Amino acid sequence: MLKKLYKYEWKSVSLLLLILHGVLLLYTLIGRIAITFAMNLDYGHSASLFTNNIINIGGFLYLLAYAFFIIGIFIATIVYLTARIQKSMFSDEGYLTHTLPVSPAKLLWSKILIFWTWLAIDTICLILSVFLLITYKETWPGIQEAFRNFGYMFSYAGNSHGIAITVLSILTLFIQGFLYFTMLVVFSLCLGSQFKTHKILGAIVTFFGINIVQSILNTILVLCVPGLSPISTMVTTEKGVVVSSSGGNGYAAMIFTLVWYFILSVLFFLGSRYILSRKLNLE
Repeated sequence: MLKKLYKYEWKSVSLLLLILHGVLLLYTLIGRIAITFAMNLDYGHSASLFTNNIINIGGFLYLLAYAFFIIGIFIATIVYLTARIQKSMFSDEGYLTHTLPVSPAKLLWSKILIFWTWLAIDTICLILSVFLLITYKETWPGIQEAFRNFGYMFSYAGNSHGIAITVLSILTLFIQGFLYFTMLVVFSLCLGSQFKTHKILGAIVTFFGINIVQSILNTILVLCVPGLSPISTMVTTEKGVVVSSSGGNGYAAMIFTLVWYFILSVLFFLGSRYILSRKLNLE
């Protein structure tokens, strides 16, 4: 049943997002063609200075619009997916959704998996777009050098327990950027549905409120728990001996962050499931 729900959600949300990301790639392709044309243009005529100024201004305006376009698409994808969850579960459409013979957990996972899928597609499209725009014969050596430097980072990771740090960093990025963020969005929508009026505003306030509170708690715990605090201290004894204490262990701090966001993600999911099971409010 989860597979059927996923297919339905995919058909419901994907048309607009496919068009939006297709427009981005088309806009990128137009920019690449224009840049290639400008790079091959002959400036040996009398109007070269004027032509050069026009090209520079046009290029600046294009890149400015491109930057806003990329940021806008990323934000629009998240907002659209969030709005789709709210509409399908907590608006008039929710009456139909919650009559389906499926558990609240499967309903949640169908929304979450679609959210993850489109976040991944969005990230890939943005990277592909940037790569398509900047990759030319003239820029390729610099790009290769950047990849080599990136490779050196991983080769260095093989020393001094760097592999563990790299793996922990990737896991933390995934859990915080995908798991925690998505679960918080869903949980905020569920809590927002409990408001009698202004449900969307309630969800927005809940989202930022929870994020601020957990950030404060996280900071307090990191600073107070021995071995986690990055702050180094120096104390001078009565005999004039300086005793120093270095900051916390990097492994411990990263593992704590990983576990912290994972636990919060699980709690958000359980809370969302509880609200859908016991406290559903579609009024």
